Amino acid sequence: MTDISIIITAHREGILAGATIRSALDAIAHAEAEGATTQCIVVLDRTDALTRSVVASGVSGRAEVIETDHGDPGLSRNSGIKAATGRFATFLDGDDLWSENWLLAAWGAACDRPEAVWHSHCNIVFGQQRNIWWHVDSEGPFYDPDYLGWANYWDAMSFAATEIYRTLPFRANDLTAGFGHEDWHWNVQTIELGIAHKPVPETLHFKRRRARSQMSLVSKHDAVIWPD
Repeated sequence: MTDISIIITAHREGILAGATIRSALDAIAHAEAEGATTQCIVVLDRTDALTRSVVASGVSGRAEVIETDHGDPGLSRNSGIKAATGRFATFLDGDDLWSENWLLAAWGAACDRPEAVWHSHCNIVFGQQRNIWWHVDSEGPFYDPDYLGWANYWDAMSFAATEIYRTLPFRANDLTAGFGHEDWHWNVQTIELGIAHKPVPETLHFKRRRARSQMSLVSKHDAVIWPD
């Protein structure tokens, strides 16, 4: 069995997808140099010609490319999980970046605690918004379960046993019903099942915020998400 399945979801990021692919390949090389085996999957969901071309040029045969017509970030991740062969899986959006040590450090943490979900220590947000987002340890003193009823503690670029993602697939956003974000909903579900969410020390994710993204559209509804 492969150690890690890397699932990159791309939509219409254009040339920015090139930097994302480069970031993923650098992290893959860093992990493989220390003995990890990897599988890379790119899910192109309702993509455009430029993004498709940039991805094809960037992966150069290093990844399995899947085309979908979901128009939804969570369902795109689910499609990647269906193709995953790794013991663990992790996600990267098509206009975001990883610190080079992410895969190796997260793999080490997950091997020690395979029943937990792992996140970057810190997210640096750029683009339309600029901020820093520290991920909280659900087993630590700063975690407040009541807060999770109002706002999300963790994003979707997590690292966990592939079986967790298969057992608990992401639910599609439904803006007309005020449902979102899909990662918030997934986090609540996993917490309710007693699955810990933990940061991997000294790791970074760089996340782009743009106008008209799924996140910005869902946020306008100010929905509170509860588990099924």
